[in-house]
Order: sequence, then structure tokens, then C-alpha cells
Amino acid sequence: MKRPGPLVNMTLALVALCGTLVLLADLFFGVLVDRSAQTRDLRKHMAESLAVQVAALLQDDNRSALQRTLDGVAARNADVRSIAIRRADSTIVLQAGDHQKAWLGTGGDASLLEQVTVPLSAGGQRWGAFEVAFRPEPGLAVTRWLTQPLVLTLLFLGTIGSLVFGLYMRRALQHLDPASVIPERVQGAFDAMAEGVLVLDARGRILLANRAFRGLHPDATALRQGRPLSSVAWLAAALPADPGAHPWVQAMGERKPNAGYTLEVNQGEDSEARQLVINCAPIADAGGSVRGCLVTFNDVSELHNANRALRETLEALSAAKGEVERKNGELQRLATRDSLTGCLNRRAFHDSFERMLLLARAGGQELGCVMVDIDHFKAVNDTHGHAVGDRVIQEVAKKIQECARVADLVCRYGGEEFCIVMTGIDKQQVFAFAERVRAKVEHDFANGLREVPGLRVTVSVGVDSFGGPSLAASMLLDRADQALYRAKRGGRNRVCTYVGTASGRPAISQTAGDDT
Repeated sequence: MKRPGPLVNMTLALVALCGTLVLLADLFFGVLVDRSAQTRDLRKHMAESLAVQVAALLQDDNRSALQRTLDGVAARNADVRSIAIRRADSTIVLQAGDHQKAWLGTGGDASLLEQVTVPLSAGGQRWGAFEVAFRPEPGLAVTRWLTQPLVLTLLFLGTIGSLVFGLYMRRALQHLDPASVIPERVQGAFDAMAEGVLVLDARGRILLANRAFRGLHPDATALRQGRPLSSVAWLAAALPADPGAHPWVQAMGERKPNAGYTLEVNQGEDSEARQLVINCAPIADAGGSVRGCLVTFNDVSELHNANRALRETLEALSAAKGEVERKNGELQRLATRDSLTGCLNRRAFHDSFERMLLLARAGGQELGCVMVDIDHFKAVNDTHGHAVGDRVIQEVAKKIQECARVADLVCRYGGEEFCIVMTGIDKQQVFAFAERVRAKVEHDFANGLREVPGLRVTVSVGVDSFGGPSLAASMLLDRADQALYRAKRGGRNRVCTYVGTASGRPAISQTAGDDT
């Protein structure tokens, strides 16, 4: 169980002392009124006054007047339950109210809070007694006891006094000089340290601050000891709004060190912010109770600035590298791509073709070659000019690339001639691809070239496909070119496939097409 702190002990001691003084004052001087005794005396005085009147009426033997008097007194006083005149032999002479039920007997002439007896005498002898039964006080006995002035005073001192004395003692202790318990040699040792050092009490108030800490901020030079560290403005501006999340509070609450907490402290409009690393270690006594916290502030601004400069340099190098790679990519594209269509140029095409050929031989795959030529392209140039001719070449290249796969090689082989090489497909698939290109150019070309309405462009296509150890690039290109030649001679706007014969002359299979 955690022992109460000095503030709680001192507050309880002050409350107990005040309570003792109140009890002594009441004991010797009766400063607090006993409400029960006061009520008992008042009722006794009223009964004695009535007894005098009753005695006079008894002497006159005026019973009717006496009965009216008793009834009137019982009716006017709400506290009176019953009134009776009783002879010495216990016989009730007159009564008002149900006195038999209300009167419990007092065991003599002694009066109680709820029953008052006044003796009546005649001829120097005891004649009887005048009895008054009062109603009991409302509420429980515990409630009536708690509402006694003495009890209320002690309860008030216990609650309000604890709060007032606690606030006063906390304020008084806060204004005491906590540095008086720290020897000068200890302060000197901390001042010699390069890191900012603070010693806090269990409530997070500053007991010691060394020279290095006071140099961390312009406002730290006037830092007052005894002030809660979480309320220091230039630190609080960089800390979480919840004081429970501050590193020294967490270290004391969890009873374990809290290291590596980073903080950026603003030095003002004209100064650069400082980067601080905070390390906190709780200070415990011999019984294991946390009595304070040791907090160090390591200024790593120079290291932070060096790391930032290094990061900026690396980012600049990375950006330069990216720019170089982009430029190299552009150069590579310029070196390998046709500037008008974006297709491979012949040199890049032949390099890629040789690599594809080696992979096809190793994998036992077939290669397909498609040669495409724009029909009557010279007439387009002569009629519409070279600018329109370039646009025709671009649109045909676009239609071919739309039909081709990513891995296929698409090359601008000549002025208006294109070559496509693909792998992993048979003759029927190559032929289907070629037919798809021819149809796309014939039917969709006008949508891409609106500068010359009504311009009709078609292509002739030659196809060949084979594989095996005898597969050679030049042979494949030559056969596709022969098939293209036959397609043009056969009427253009058609696809022809190379088929070898026993005589060595090609047999051509071709699609039907318009003679353009």
C-alpha cells in the first residue's frame, strides 16, 4: 500500500488539531448548543407553567374549565401528544388526547425529552402529578445525531478544512526554496555537464536546473525553481497538450526510464529551432517509492542540420540520377525508335530479332514474320503532299501497334513498309493477325485521319512462319517479302502466305481483296 505524502500528512494533522481545539472549547466554555437539552428545558418550562394554571383550577374544583384548558393546550401545540392529571394512586383525573397510549412512564418524577412530569402538592403533601407527553423528533436517531451542532462543526472541519488546508499547504510548499536542500557542490557538478539537466520532484516541479539547460532557450535563464516543468511555455508549445503524455510524467508513472523522446523547440522568429533529445529516469527511495525524476536534454541541432544537409544532397543526387536515366531513356528511344511512328528502327529491329531468334531456337518455338506495305502511297504524296503522307504512315503504324502484342517486334522497315516479328504462334495465328491488321486499316483508317475527308488507305500484307534449327532471320524476312510482293501483284489490299514447293518456287495462299 502506498504511503501518503507529506502534503496529505500535514493537512490531516491540521484538521485534527482544529477539531481538538473545537472539542476543548465546547468542553470548557459550552460554545456549541446541545439542541436536545435546549428542547428538553423548553418543554419542561412549558409544563411547569401549565402546572401552575392546573393547580389553581384544581383548588377551585372547576373541572370543566380545567378540561377546556387541557384540550386547548393540546390543540395549539403540535408537539404535544397528550396531557393528563394523575393522582398519587396513579388514577388519571383528567386528560387530553390518548394519554394511556402516549405515556410510557418515567420511573419517577424525572423528565425526559418526550415525557415531562411536574409534581402537584396539596396541604404540604404529594397530591399527584401533571404529565405531558410530547411527540418524538422526526427522522432517524442517526440523522438527528448527525445534525447536532457539534457533529456538524466537526464534519465541516473534516471536509472543508481538508480542502482549504491542502490548498494552502501546497501553495506554501511551492513557494519554499527547494534549492536549499541541494548542496552547492552538487549544483556545480551538474553545471559542468554539457547536457541540459533537470531534477524534478514527484509532482514534476523543478528542484535543480544546470547551466546547460538554461542556455537552451532565451526564457530558460529566468526559470523559477519550484515551477512545474510541464507549465514552462517554450517547452509546452512543443509537447502534447495532455500533461500525462510528457516523458517525465510517463517515466515516473511507469517507474522505468523513458529515453529518446525528440522535441523541436522554437527559439523565436529570427532564430532556427533547436532539436532536443529528452531522456528521463525516475528517482526512487529505499522503499521503492518514486520521489522525483532526472531529466536530460541533449541538443542535437548540429547533427540534425548535418543529416538534413545530407538528405538534401542525396535527394539532389537522386533527382540528378533520375534525370540522367530519363535522358538516357530518351537517347535510347531516339537510337532505337523511328521518330515519325515510334516503331523500332531497322538497326534496333535486327538486334532484337537476333535475340528473339536465339530464344526461339532454344525453346523449339516458331517465329512469324509479317510484312506490311501501304498501297499506292506515292499517289497519296503526289496528290495531298508529304505532310498528309506522314500522317498516313503514322495512322497505319498506330493500327499495327493496336493489333500487336507487347512482346512483338514492330519495325518501320522502309518508307511506307513495316515488319512485325512474333514468337510462340503458328501459321494460322500469324495469318489471322495479318488479316486483322489489313481489315483495321481498311475500315478504321478514316476515323484517325480527318484532315483529308474521303481518303481511303489500304495495305498489302505478306506472311511467313517456320521454326527449327534451320531457322534464319534473313530467310524469314525474305519469304515474308516474297509473299508481300505476290500480294501487291495480286491486286493489293490482301494477305498472302508463303508456301514452299518442290521446285523451290513459292506457292501463295492469299485472302480475297479489292483490286486497288
